[in-house]
Amino acid sequence: MKNSIHRERFALAMAHRESDIVPADLWFDSGDMNVMPAVMKTFGADSGEQLLDLLDIDIFRFKAPVADKSRYEDGTLATYFLPEKHVGFKSFSNDSAPRPLINVDDPKELDGFIWPKAAQLYDFSSLSELAERQEHRVLWAQAGFWSPVFCKMCDLCGIEKVLMDMIVNPDMIDALSERISAFYRESFTLVLEATRGRLDVFSFGDDIATQRGLMFSKEHWNRYFRGPMTEFCELVHSYDVLVSFHSCGAVAELIPEFIETGIDILFPIQPRASGMAAARLKKDFGDGLVFYGGIDIQEVLPFGTPEEVRAEVKDVLRVLSKDGGYIMASGHGIMRDVPHENIRAMYDERSRLTKTERFR
Repeated sequence: MKNSIHRERFALAMAHRESDIVPADLWFDSGDMNVMPAVMKTFGADSGEQLLDLLDIDIFRFKAPVADKSRYEDGTLATYFLPEKHVGFKSFSNDSAPRPLINVDDPKELDGFIWPKAAQLYDFSSLSELAERQEHRVLWAQAGFWSPVFCKMCDLCGIEKVLMDMIVNPDMIDALSERISAFYRESFTLVLEATRGRLDVFSFGDDIATQRGLMFSKEHWNRYFRGPMTEFCELVHSYDVLVSFHSCGAVAELIPEFIETGIDILFPIQPRASGMAAARLKKDFGDGLVFYGGIDIQEVLPFGTPEEVRAEVKDVLRVLSKDGGYIMASGHGIMRDVPHENIRAMYDERSRLTKTERFR
């Protein structure tokens, strides 16, 4: 891998050491493909890579593209293992999309469905070349999409059934978990093999919390989801690659479990969620995790002035970048409601705040 300032900043953060400029990422909401082109136009960037250069972004995030559609049209469940835009999900409620497993209560019935293979849905052939082109940056990959277990169950069954089955039909949850996890293990391995020796971070996630707390108890998380997460972490670490785990909302109650299962980076910090204030997280878990995000996407970035954005960046960096262990980014993907001048203010302030300025 090439030595570069981008990789040096990231390495210091992961080693819990301070860098002169805090490492940063640029995260756009994946549900609106028009946001990034609009920002590129504002900044005068001809490509996504040029935008990363203009904002001095240290991380290059990428994933396997969807393969030729003709290869998965015959599978009833296959579409549900593609990025959400291919299904058109609006929520996990039963009236927002068909739920192919909503009436399945016997785990044996799952054998009657055609379960997709990752190699049929995604094209992994271009990943090595893509990684080589961006090797001066930190290479951060995922396997086609974000690979959730709980949320994928909700896609297939509806959230009401999943939450009920955790209590009344645990065998069904176990069987679903194994089917879903098998697909992810295959897809993870294909990405890790295609980028062997180049990849720095592999990311997967699961949204298991609201703004106020977990969607189900910590006991249920340990019963059903700790095992798959541990297996995923062990697989990624076996390739000498770091693990980033994505989960929105108020997940503070599970952070000790995340650390125990092998998570290296918690992605993102959503600061307005209950229990997710930067100072508290840094104090309680700063030695065991690297934090990603933290710049408020719910109020400050969309509705604040550039001056308020700069103040937010300064406050967050002063807390989270102390002794390293922090990657600056928005608390969730940037949407069309964020003024472009606020994006500029966020990254300009980050560049201005050298180590001396951050802790002055």
